[in-house]
Amino acid sequence: MADQITQIFTSAYPSGTNPGAVVSINFKGFQFIKSSGVTHLETPNRIDAKTNFRMASVSKQFTAKAIHELIKADKLTLDTRISTFFPNLKGKVGEIKVQHLLNHSSGIADYESHMGDQIKQPLSDADVLRIIEPSETLFFEPGSRFRYSNTAYCLLALIVEQLTGESYANTMKTMFFDPFNMKNSLLYDVNRKIPNRAYGYHPQKDRFIFADQSLTSSTLGDGGVYTSASDYQKWLKNLKKEMKGLNVEEDYLNRLNSMPVKGPITYSYGWFRGLDSTNEPIWFHSGESTGFHNIVLFYPKTGEHVLLFSNRDDLLIAEVFDKIMKTLGIAVQGIDNQQLFTWLSNVYANQIP
Repeated sequence: MADQITQIFTSAYPSGTNPGAVVSINFKGFQFIKSSGVTHLETPNRIDAKTNFRMASVSKQFTAKAIHELIKADKLTLDTRISTFFPNLKGKVGEIKVQHLLNHSSGIADYESHMGDQIKQPLSDADVLRIIEPSETLFFEPGSRFRYSNTAYCLLALIVEQLTGESYANTMKTMFFDPFNMKNSLLYDVNRKIPNRAYGYHPQKDRFIFADQSLTSSTLGDGGVYTSASDYQKWLKNLKKEMKGLNVEEDYLNRLNSMPVKGPITYSYGWFRGLDSTNEPIWFHSGESTGFHNIVLFYPKTGEHVLLFSNRDDLLIAEVFDKIMKTLGIAVQGIDNQQLFTWLSNVYANQIP
């Protein structure tokens, strides 16, 4: 099997001098890690298991886990209205509950479509709040349906800051990164050096264009985590440890917070959750940001995983990950034989297939 996956990976990412990727697999006793490419076209540093990639929307599970910890500490509940934290929100918007932000059922406005031409500098989570504060209407009644929302997770990061009295970045460090020994993981900060950093690129014909940041790259709650394959495995290990002895479906994911997406697939606490072809619970998420594409698949009962992080924003990742899943015999129910990355991309665009 190692030879098959090596062939799949190296066929897609053959060059050691272009932006590339890292793949990590731990499935049914098979352990595999492979990397290819460079972290920056201007340096000879090669991508490896310790290279830090921008996680984009894979970051949402960190934000959700912080909220989960604060709920356990009785700092808030799933039913807490967000007007508790943001009193300037108007009308129906202020009636949204924390659970609606967590499971993408708030119906809140997309900040990306309200930015306007006057926005010239990268946005913060606080900027997102200011953008949506004038809004008085929602796409639908909160809790009535699923609609993916980056706005929701920016607001959750601000709630974390209010309840901890610390910056979101420092909370992630003290709550997760330090205890889990994720030494090189951190939140994006334009003024802070990121160790072992991969820079993002966009392919254009026969070359790669530097495309590391955009106007939405500085928001944290929806996509600001930088981590490596090595550190992220520690994150999954601790998540699995927390599951031990628990009913995975009833405890961490909490049915009150689980929102149907399509068929057997639901969303809760920063993860899409579903079933594989053998009816085993399987969680997954991907991340798409300028210069970066990532995808993660995780079995919460066993701790098994498949992940692929890349510092290039082409769609090659969809085909590669699909081939790896098929080689491993993994299939997700409810995506109608589509490539998982492509299916998720459509969901993010609110075009649920």
